[in-house]
Amino acid sequence: MHLLNAASFLALAVTLPLTALASSTIDPRTICLLKPKVSGYPVSILGVCLEDKQANFIVEKFKSILTNPDRSAAKATAEALIAQVYVEESDSINILAGYTLGGPSFTSKKNFIDGVAAAPAIPSMKTLEVFHSCDKISWRWNVEGLGRQTYPVKGINTFVVDPCTGQIKATYIEFSSIAWGVDIGWTCTPPPAGSGPLQ
Repeated sequence: MHLLNAASFLALAVTLPLTALASSTIDPRTICLLKPKVSGYPVSILGVCLEDKQANFIVEKFKSILTNPDRSAAKATAEALIAQVYVEESDSINILAGYTLGGPSFTSKKNFIDGVAAAPAIPSMKTLEVFHSCDKISWRWNVEGLGRQTYPVKGINTFVVDPCTGQIKATYIEFSSIAWGVDIGWTCTPPPAGSGPLQ
């Protein structure tokens, strides 16, 4: 049995009658291929789970929203990458923004774009690690050169994505919020030397 290449598989899919597409017997890969995708998103005919190249693509696109000095381009990327129904949760963001801990940080695509894509670009953001399951991606990162450049800031994002389209449906993120706060001008008094973190 020979595997179809992506173009042949898609050509076959579009010739199927609509009744077949609605059938529960249709190959999920066909349905996946027919979904509109983020521009440049790698196509896979092997299944409906994320591959490494797809996970890395999504991470790089999201990172560009945060780091691209051209904020209009960052906004355009966010418009394409973020799903229409989107939520983001982060107590690290909430404590800095004065939001209620445990609640959502962004409740919609528009809310996210207004808050993040309109913010100044992060000057230097390095990917430390990317790992994924079928529809979730974890991305470890490090930021240096933020604001006063007092501390580097490490964090981790977990994305819930649509593997077929490359869009992000939800993000759960935590990072060194005290370090971030000091870098952007907060004043924080550290505990006495030698005291443990839980004392």
